[in-house]
Amino acid sequence: MRIAYSVETVRAAERALMARLPEGALMQRAAAGLAAACADLLGRVYGSRVALLVGSGDNGGDALYAGARLARRGAGVTAVLL
Repeated sequence: MRIAYSVETVRAAERALMARLPEGALMQRAAAGLAAACADLLGRVYGSRVALLVGSGDNGGDALYAGARLARRGAGVTAVLL
């Protein structure tokens, strides 16, 4: 069974973490997790091509930071701003 949390529950948890962590740390953690999940899907990062569909807000920031991590590992990354 998959569990889903309400938007307000997630925002409350994020607020609590952001109050304790240095600025930007939560976004870096999200980006690291996203980049790792993408690397698993790709199988081989070096030489792969990745397209980021980037909207406004924190999720867009997560995507950009994850893209930067993948680019440092040799992926060709293109960001499309929506």
